[in-house]
Amino acid sequence: MFKIDLFSHKKAVEGFILFQFTIVMISILIAYKLAYSLTHIIEQNIVFNMIFGLIGFAVVYFLHEFIHNIMFRVMAKGNKPEYRIKRGLITTHMPNVYFKKWQYITIMLAPLVIITSVLLIVFSFFAYSSIIFIACFHLGYCVMDMYFLTGVFNKHVQLIEDTDEGIKYYTKAPAPVHEFQAEIKS
Repeated sequence: MFKIDLFSHKKAVEGFILFQFTIVMISILIAYKLAYSLTHIIEQNIVFNMIFGLIGFAVVYFLHEFIHNIMFRVMAKGNKPEYRIKRGLITTHMPNVYFKKWQYITIMLAPLVIITSVLLIVFSFFAYSSIIFIACFHLGYCVMDMYFLTGVFNKHVQLIEDTDEGIKYYTKAPAPVHEFQAEIKS
């Protein structure tokens, strides 16, 4: 077993936030370049882009966590996930439930795929530049989900648990899972 806990070290959090900021800036540049080559953008000034982008991201942020909540419920067959606040962020997690790799990948990537698809559709009808900012802020936030997925790609990982202490990756099924599987076979 190994664990990823991004929030336990202040320096790690600061470095990660800087990395997210870098991803946001690069994605804004790439998105603008791509959008200009495909459509005419309804340009707003930088103040409107930032204000609408941040307000839009606040809405998207709660939708993001709501999608995680729904996906945890679906993959855990009705168990209710919990919300936690760490370092000013509200996150969704589900302790004491073990997920297979494909389930955890689905849970982590669902908000990125769903919200990005919706924003692309909205942008195709209303090509406001602030939508680019909303999408890029969301992409920067999704980097945290992608970071948590890094442990899944270890070939020895069998189960994943999202706990209060961080994400635990099990190379062997933990004892409670063995006991549960033995009860099912009996």
